[in-house]
Amino acid sequence: MNSPSLRHLLASSLTVLALAGTVPSLASAAPGLIVSQAEFRTLSQQAGVKILDIRSEAEYAKGHVAGAIHLPWQALNVSERDGIRNEYADDAQIERALRQAGISYDDTLLIYGATSMAGRTYVVLDYAGFDKLHVLDGGLSQWKGTLTTQPTRVTPSDFKLTQKRENRVERDFVAQHIGATDTVILDGRFLAASEDGVIPSAKAIPVTDFLNKKTSEVRNRQDVLNELAAKGITPDKAVVSYCGSGAFASSSYLFLKDLGFNNVKFYDKSWDDWSRADTPQTLQLANFSFAGDALNQANSLGPKFLDEAAVRAAQKAGAVVVDVRPADDYVVGRIPDSVNVYWNDTLNADRTLKSSAELRELFAKQGVTADKHVVIFARGGLQLAQAYTVLKLLGVERVDAFEGKWEGWVNPGYGPFKG
Repeated sequence: MNSPSLRHLLASSLTVLALAGTVPSLASAAPGLIVSQAEFRTLSQQAGVKILDIRSEAEYAKGHVAGAIHLPWQALNVSERDGIRNEYADDAQIERALRQAGISYDDTLLIYGATSMAGRTYVVLDYAGFDKLHVLDGGLSQWKGTLTTQPTRVTPSDFKLTQKRENRVERDFVAQHIGATDTVILDGRFLAASEDGVIPSAKAIPVTDFLNKKTSEVRNRQDVLNELAAKGITPDKAVVSYCGSGAFASSSYLFLKDLGFNNVKFYDKSWDDWSRADTPQTLQLANFSFAGDALNQANSLGPKFLDEAAVRAAQKAGAVVVDVRPADDYVVGRIPDSVNVYWNDTLNADRTLKSSAELRELFAKQGVTADKHVVIFARGGLQLAQAYTVLKLLGVERVDAFEGKWEGWVNPGYGPFKG
């Protein structure tokens, strides 16, 4: 992996590419991946079916579907690897977790979480080679049946990971397909999270666009297909799904599969990986940049770029790490003891800078004052440039930036959209 370089990300340009497509018919959609409660109950009565509850141990203990085996999504994933959040567990850990859950390739697996966003489990089971997978529409939040607190006894299986199929792609693959007419790069982040930058030619389709906002159930499939087709996203094309750390993109992957998209790839490392490399970024707002190598000059007024060891040392000396990414990224994974001040909150609705009083209050609420040594954590040039400039305008003398990999993220979960 190339050495990360935020300083190179300070310079980006706006590129907008359009992909054309036709509206597909529902006849092309593969039925049965995301199932209704009635379908779920019918399937659960058949032989060779196992129900998987992928929520936390505490949620499972409060009440679960009778017969459901507890297999938390975290058992199939790791919070961080090589500075990248939310990655697949290694094969040995996946194999061990599925063996302990009593699962075999012959099983039909019915999966449910709190909502329909069960992607982090689905993508790993898809990778493992399971073909008979179903996800409960709406998750347990919409369940109308009774629940039990009696845990399900499980007899471990002799499961071996012998049928795995890679469904992930790496940065080079994504870069090679920027602007390709037969491939769509789909950004599943909330729109606010992509304001600092996106992969060029990517289509912004927030993962929640697939869902009914009130019930978290999937929306009318034909309506969604029509909306996707209007943006050039049709089942005849390959789709690369990404987001901030792979959390939302995994569910976008699931929903696309449910809609009949058979050629879907998963860029699991997502923006965490893309934004820290020397790769092109498309900005949705005008950007300004520092002058590249000028940042390395001894008399440069720009930030110093600190590695992990330097940041940890600065924190021990009283520095505050200000994470300027959107709150949705912050809750998925963050540097321990950092605070969150979203860079875009420094601007008014008309994109003008807020008053000095408003800005001081915004930062002061998170303990950031002019006397502090501040280290900015950002993903992309616009976030960094805006936050740095505002802090300097407010009189903060020592403002630096973290650049590099971080091992040991605080990763409490997915925030309000737990899968």
